[in-house]
Amino acid sequence: MAQKYVYGIILTDEESSFGPIGLGNGSKEVYTIVHQGLGCVISDYDGREFRDMAKEELISCLMSHQAVIERVMERFTILPLKFGTLIENRQVRRLLEQGYTQFSDALHQIQDKVEVEVAATWDIHKVLQEIGNQEEFLRLKEQMVGKPAEETLEQRVQVGKRVKELLDRRRDSYRERMVDFLKDAALDLQPNALLSDGMVMNMAFLIDKARQEDFDNQVKELDKVFGDEINFRIIGPLPPYSFSTVEVMRPNPNKLEEARRLLGLGEVISEAEVKGAYRRLGSKVHPDRNPGDEQAEERFAKLREACTLLLAYCRGRAGRRHSKKERYLLTPQAIDDTFLITIKRSGLREDQETAGC
Repeated sequence: MAQKYVYGIILTDEESSFGPIGLGNGSKEVYTIVHQGLGCVISDYDGREFRDMAKEELISCLMSHQAVIERVMERFTILPLKFGTLIENRQVRRLLEQGYTQFSDALHQIQDKVEVEVAATWDIHKVLQEIGNQEEFLRLKEQMVGKPAEETLEQRVQVGKRVKELLDRRRDSYRERMVDFLKDAALDLQPNALLSDGMVMNMAFLIDKARQEDFDNQVKELDKVFGDEINFRIIGPLPPYSFSTVEVMRPNPNKLEEARRLLGLGEVISEAEVKGAYRRLGSKVHPDRNPGDEQAEERFAKLREACTLLLAYCRGRAGRRHSKKERYLLTPQAIDDTFLITIKRSGLREDQETAGC
């Protein structure tokens, strides 16, 4: 089946070509399909399933994906899609129709903005040595001198825990100072995972394109504050991966049927009906209403999950013509023609879902 690889969404009224830079078997032409002011940046794809690829091949495809997005970024603000997004040829415009409001709102929020990542590292061996030379540890070392290892095992375990506690406390203190120093130069920030003990901060900042130089200068000033103690590295400008990344999924008919039955709904549903059923049933099964019932929390969580899934389906069916009272069929054909679209923040914050109860 013919497929398109989707890189991202841009605001445009004209179809564009970005050259033969797409991923797949050979270099594929990257171009846009336009629908009412939105452009879907795509290329033909005839490669293997991503889940079947070896790690090296997968990394190569990811790098191609990022390279395309950064090329498009030279001319447009782009709302990136999650790596590995494939859809059928005939459904590209359907994706734009269904996601029109979400895509438009997200693009206007990030228009003329870029992501800049700042990584701060320290010499972990030097820091551990400094902590180890504190009086409390020197005293403990003296107490353990000359004793058999088995006699000091518990003490050594406690020393290790205490060292980690002080290391984490110092890291948290430093990171807080760094964020306070930089946050006023940014519009938003997103913490990313610390990849090693040698990393103090790994933070993505959303900034105006016009203020990139100001932000870089602010990082340089921060570098002076910490001197040789911390090394700072700036990565970017990048597309706003950490703040707005689109994930497109196809609904699972079995899960939709299960959700419909759980909420006691018919085969034609509306957003208003879904929310009404959730509120009605939720008030009965909520853990606060059922003290001592160990299963109450699990039942309530399943109910909420069912509500979220059905709301996402309604909004996917609605597309631009969003109405809480509009009713939608849950037939196999209707389900097959529907996308579940979420726009998420990556990193450590909670995802910003497009549908919720």
